[in-house]
Amino acid sequence: MTLLGLKVRISTMSYEAERLTLRLWLDRAASYWEAFQARLPSLSRRWLILLAVGGLAAYAFFLRCVHLLSQNHYYLIRFDSYFFHWVAGKVMAGETPLSAPWAKDTYILHSGLAYPLAYIAKAISSVFNMPSADALDLASKFLPPLLGIISMLVIYLAAAKIYNRRVGLLSSFAWGAVLHAVMHGGAAGHIDRDVLSILLLMIGALLFYFSRGWQFRIGKRDIGWLLAGLGVLGVEGLLYLEWGFIGPALLLIVLAVYFVVRFLLGYTDRLQTEPSPVRRLTAAISEFNWRTFALIIGINIVVAAGLHSQAASWYDLTMDIFRSGGRSNIDEMQGVWARGFADFINYHFFLIPMAVGLYVAWKRRDEGSIFFSCWFLCLVAASMYSSRILIHAAPAACLLSGVGLAFLWDWGGWSGFKPLLKRFAVVTVLGLMIIFSFVISYNLGSSPRMAVHEDWQDALTYLRDKTPEDAVIMTWWDYGYWILDLAQRRPVVDNGYYGWDSKRLYYIKKAYLSTENSEAVQMMEKYGADYLIFSELDLDAAPTILAWPSRPQPTDGEYEEFPEDSLVVRSLNGEFESGGGLEVLYRSAPNSEVVILKLTQSEQP
Repeated sequence: MTLLGLKVRISTMSYEAERLTLRLWLDRAASYWEAFQARLPSLSRRWLILLAVGGLAAYAFFLRCVHLLSQNHYYLIRFDSYFFHWVAGKVMAGETPLSAPWAKDTYILHSGLAYPLAYIAKAISSVFNMPSADALDLASKFLPPLLGIISMLVIYLAAAKIYNRRVGLLSSFAWGAVLHAVMHGGAAGHIDRDVLSILLLMIGALLFYFSRGWQFRIGKRDIGWLLAGLGVLGVEGLLYLEWGFIGPALLLIVLAVYFVVRFLLGYTDRLQTEPSPVRRLTAAISEFNWRTFALIIGINIVVAAGLHSQAASWYDLTMDIFRSGGRSNIDEMQGVWARGFADFINYHFFLIPMAVGLYVAWKRRDEGSIFFSCWFLCLVAASMYSSRILIHAAPAACLLSGVGLAFLWDWGGWSGFKPLLKRFAVVTVLGLMIIFSFVISYNLGSSPRMAVHEDWQDALTYLRDKTPEDAVIMTWWDYGYWILDLAQRRPVVDNGYYGWDSKRLYYIKKAYLSTENSEAVQMMEKYGADYLIFSELDLDAAPTILAWPSRPQPTDGEYEEFPEDSLVVRSLNGEFESGGGLEVLYRSAPNSEVVILKLTQSEQP
């Protein structure tokens, strides 16, 4: 035997020894697990399922509340949550209905969670004799996670009904851990409309899907399709009340895409067996719950005709979205491609089972996978024009993840050495998902643009306590709802209630850029502002601020950041104290991250 052959044989024997050792270790671990299971008290399968679902619900609730343990930020997260918190406070005080000041006609605000929050908070205040503000804060912290748990239970029941309990549990786990679902599907203090609109859209879509098998007879007539259609229309009505026409439009898109895809599949499946095109057509339609779909579409056409006065604004908004091609200075109106597809990163490790779930849907073409694939892919396509739409694909993504995880778990069967390693790999990935989700959830409010940090909290408290109630505050629109809710003062611009337009944002930008204080005073007087606020956050957002009103290129000297002699920079670095009709009223300690300037006199004659 040559030296090379001896080395190869030794290497082979070493590999076999290592493989045998690993197999023995796995067999021993399996025997220990079986012995441990034998010592456990016997539970019925039903109780095991209940315990598993309960454990997943507790895990999901914990992830949605864990960011409250961090003390460096206010508990409300995302800008719009402060508006709905403010509206809920007004509802509790009996100041309804609310209409936007800029509206020419009666304009009822689509209220998201504001009204449920207000009524629940009033009940808490009455039952526990709690101050109204504290009751509202309590409801704002725990109503969204509870709605998230309800969504998780709906996902489990749907997946268990369509597939099996394992897929149901894995889909529920995905809903508990995916960042899109944690954040927009029930994070404590996230009282924007997303948590409710996601739940309603999911219920409406599933009602339509399950209507295929509904049987409810009065005499000899089956009216199951009618009840399902009315249920979907009721969900559309709730979506309209809390979000306007966009919510019902998304639900209709999901149903229409599923209808078209299911019809085309049914038609093409009969190309070889049915020579008559008419019979192929009628057979493909008859397999689908077409009566429910026709009822929904017909009633929507009638309602749209009745609301023809709003149709022009619906059309203009839709065309603006398509014309922009996903390019916008408004964050949520950017397409996912314009954001570098960063929104898909929110699915992190779940992208793997999602891709597997889509493969399974394409391979098996079972009804449930076709439905969830249509739901997910059509909203992904729509999100190319507005990234916010992708949020509403989260339930379908979690259901596809459950299908993919179940496929990976069963892939290769039970026997043999390699399948055991594959299952070990799946368990490892699940463990990484849990760890990664916990870290992300804990840091939900860590970004100062996500939640009000201590420096802004102190400044807003100062405004509320030390300025007149009718004071008007000028700052960039991102912080308008903070001022409205926490400072209880009127902003010059915000995200929607007092509104915004390119002209106002342009003049605010001019105030930021001004090198002569008198120029900033003129901007403030133009809109009746008494105070001007600068923040370190403005420096980070300089490219966005400087891009208005022309897009996407900056104007005013093609600045990409604020010049050193601009008022915003001089105020934040301590060079400016007073002069030219302005004085520093407040400066946060110790780093001057927020500065409030007060208008002291008019520069106008």
